[in-house]
Amino acid sequence: MGSFVAIPGRKDSANVDRFDNAIHECDFMSKWPGYDAKTMRLDLKRLHELVSSESTSSGLEPDHHRAYQVLIVLEAKRAYDERLAGLFCEDWFDVDSPADVFRILTTRGDDELPSKILWNLLCRISGVSIEIIDARVLSERPKIHRFSSTASPKTPSLTWLRLGKRPVPLFYIPDDE
Repeated sequence: MGSFVAIPGRKDSANVDRFDNAIHECDFMSKWPGYDAKTMRLDLKRLHELVSSESTSSGLEPDHHRAYQVLIVLEAKRAYDERLAGLFCEDWFDVDSPADVFRILTTRGDDELPSKILWNLLCRISGVSIEIIDARVLSERPKIHRFSSTASPKTPSLTWLRLGKRPVPLFYIPDDE
């Protein structure tokens, strides 16, 4: 990420260093099919612009999706490095290396990444907690899966509802009454 790119909620210079270190240390990132470091930087910049804009009319485009995949690999590298250093990572990051996450994303796509890993990486990237209410079997009490980037109860939480194969964001719009 050049000096013009930032990940929402993170310091810009730290992100520049993080991206540059990942490109330098992870030779597999330079082997991303049809995707070079310059294009990654540009896609990350466009994703940042989308997130930073006041307008909600802009939709996600393929380059935004690719940029999010780059962020997932960068966060997997950070989780891997933290685990090697003996820092707290629980047992959710159970892949051998960020290269495995990269391989899954480039060969099979997001849907093939184990959900436990994907949701935890998304929490870490976005700085929010995620709660998935699994209500596929309505006769039973719904199961709630929680993923958190921090232990702080004040962390914002996004709630998703799973009624089918894929969870969907759950929005609550209060009445005017």
